Amino acid sequence: MSKTVLIVGNEQPSTLEASYAAAFKKLGWKVVFWEPNSAMHLTTRGGKLGYLFSNFVTIEPWRQKASQLLLRAVKIAQPDLLLVIATNGIRPGTLGQIKALSPHTIMYCLYPDSPHNLDNERILSFPMFNRLMTSSPAWQTSFKQLGANNATYLPFAADSLLHRPITQNPSNSLTDISFIGDWRLEREQTLEALANFNLQIWGGKRWKRVQKGSPLKKAWTGQVALGTDFAKACGQSKISLNIMDAVTWPGPNMRTFELPACRAFALAERTPAILEIFKEGQTIECFASATEARDKIAYYLKNETLRWKIAAASYDFVINQGHTYLDRSKQIANWVEVDLQRNKFNGQ
Repeated sequence: MSKTVLIVGNEQPSTLEASYAAAFKKLGWKVVFWEPNSAMHLTTRGGKLGYLFSNFVTIEPWRQKASQLLLRAVKIAQPDLLLVIATNGIRPGTLGQIKALSPHTIMYCLYPDSPHNLDNERILSFPMFNRLMTSSPAWQTSFKQLGANNATYLPFAADSLLHRPITQNPSNSLTDISFIGDWRLEREQTLEALANFNLQIWGGKRWKRVQKGSPLKKAWTGQVALGTDFAKACGQSKISLNIMDAVTWPGPNMRTFELPACRAFALAERTPAILEIFKEGQTIECFASATEARDKIAYYLKNETLRWKIAAASYDFVINQGHTYLDRSKQIANWVEVDLQRNKFNGQ
């Protein structure tokens, strides 16, 4: 009999939740979604204005009613696994009631952000989970100190349905370098130091914040690149940049896996976590400063064959050697079996 996973999160395409849902379906699991935002839409008063207000001010009766819908979903689905992505909008007390309502259900939190983005309510929810999965090995200790009983490292991965190679334009029509992602000050500063190359930026409206007169204004496409558009953007550039920042350091972030899955040549900011997985000069290329980035960009623009060799090796490494969301879901399924046995041993 197939197992059931109830995923708490955003079901929209190109989300982390959707990638895991597709992977679990491939494994033969039944997938059920519960979306906190949709539940809040149903329970807030005052229409759209009430919902917008609830995004800034916590109205506990509304959130409590929304959480009752999660309890109802659990009662109906009786899932083997409750997989909570990020925990946004989940009340710790509701998780406690789920333990009473469905004692056999294993509860996991897959928290994709750094400890910096935590609030008190999210921290209070940690002890309720059988396992908390963090996307960076550097954050495990912090999550344990904040109350997670079983903080486990599970890096991001590639969604091979979304992130795949797309035939590139002739080499002479490609931009030199590209960056896909939202604006942050560190990213602006790094990219300005590289603006003497033919640069293209894909990202949201926050890129309007760049300084007046910045060359990045012309480099910004004005478009967001998600899913298949991400792959298309990779196909329009010779070198794809992966810039870390203080909030997400040391990663590995999503782009660490998504760029290779598109067979892009990735030039990533060097971090210990990235080099635990990839081999510099073989499956990835790295930099630690704008000066080093400029030197490597200039070198690889002149060495197309080597650039393609590394891009092909990184693609094979990610897609065929254990770094897709199907691989991650298999690991989660294995952990579920381990934790089920642990619960039986402990009489839970």
